[in-house]
Amino acid sequence: MTTVVPFKARGARADLREALEQRIPMRIQRERLQPGVIHGYVVGLSRDFCLIAEVGDAMRFDGYVVIAVADISSLEADPSREFVDRALALRGEQLVVPEGFRLDDWVAIAQSAAACAPLISINMIEDDEGEISYVGQLASVEHDALVLRELDPNAQWYPDTGAYEFEAIGSIGFGSGYLDALWQVAGSPGDPQRPRAPLSDTVH
Repeated sequence: MTTVVPFKARGARADLREALEQRIPMRIQRERLQPGVIHGYVVGLSRDFCLIAEVGDAMRFDGYVVIAVADISSLEADPSREFVDRALALRGEQLVVPEGFRLDDWVAIAQSAAACAPLISINMIEDDEGEISYVGQLASVEHDALVLRELDPNAQWYPDTGAYEFEAIGSIGFGSGYLDALWQVAGSPGDPQRPRAPLSDTVH
């Protein structure tokens, strides 16, 4: 029988702290932002954010994602914990905790992620569509936004940069197999960066 721990039963942070300390694989939902479940191990926790090493359906580690604790609607210890632990061990999968990963705010998170992997995914909350992912390299930081040099789905670099405001960020990911594949195909960007033109300046 699966026991779901409601967000407000004793507090999501308490459950995340227990999962962090005991290395328990978790299933986390954020129903307000995105359907589906985040499956993996909590490997970092601050007052406002948690870092999760994700486990894919093929029972292999598949990158990391940082989410806001306040966005969690429910979480539970994986009812198949023994299977998950054994399957990962038999496949030679090792849980790696990124060293010195800062979870103070989205700036610290993005900078820490960029120090771990060549590409990051900034996942923005866009109305009823849930999270929309923008992939690329962290180019700079503004007072209210992260600036990203982006790749398109065909691993082509855009010549400009896009700014993503903190208040609309739902999560930040890095180190997944998909992001690694994009990087292998695209390589480093060679074109000069320029800010994206404001909508009012574009020609329709």
